[in-house]
Amino acid sequence: MRAMIHSVKDLSPDQKLAIESLLGRPISEGEQVSVRTVPASPEWLMSIQQDSRNKGTDKLTMEEIDTEIAAARRERGQRPGQ
Repeated sequence: MRAMIHSVKDLSPDQKLAIESLLGRPISEGEQVSVRTVPASPEWLMSIQQDSRNKGTDKLTMEEIDTEIAAARRERGQRPGQ
């Protein structure tokens, strides 16, 4: 995977507009933009992510996740680290 870094001042107006649209904020001439591609998630992972969004569990904090894990371990009679 190779990242490409561009100075904002070297971007075309259309490129700058597209990047600002993706970021949701204006970019300044002094900034640099890094662009890279990553492989698409496997179908099974995208399905799990969509299910989480549908259930609202994608909004859980790390503390809430840890609490849920601890509760599940207690139900199974396991101690943390086992």
